[in-house]
Amino acid sequence: MVTSLNVANNILGRAFNEGIHITPMKLQKLIYFTYKKYLQDSGGTPLFAERFEAWRYGPVVPSVYNEFSHYRDKPIKKHHLGSDGKPWSVDESSSLFFKTAFDFVWERYKKLTGIELSTLTHMPGTAWEKAVKGLQIKLHLDDSDIQAERWFRIEP
Repeated sequence: MVTSLNVANNILGRAFNEGIHITPMKLQKLIYFTYKKYLQDSGGTPLFAERFEAWRYGPVVPSVYNEFSHYRDKPIKKHHLGSDGKPWSVDESSSLFFKTAFDFVWERYKKLTGIELSTLTHMPGTAWEKAVKGLQIKLHLDDSDIQAERWFRIEP
């Protein structure tokens, strides 16, 4: 079973290999966008069971926050280690949906900062905006809203 921390390790592994700094905020947003792309491509099947919460700076997976928050706004230096002391990640060759989603998000957003990625999650019509605006503020983002969300870019 895939977890959000497995996906975090995939992102960190790619970042470490390419010399790209990943802060906790940037990690959260890259996980969110990977989840979104996977959800869209798979016809609504969630990538992992944990739900995104609507926090001030956008969607957050609490387990990822708890694991990496001590880095604050600094680059993350180490993978999450499982109970066996190993850095478990998703086998990219095991799922075409995951590989496609992961590569799409990485190539599109790897050079953006956490703040820039957070800005994208706050655009009009996003799942985060739907969770925090309106008559009833929700703690969790709805997968149906995430799946329906369009893709945004920050142009240089």
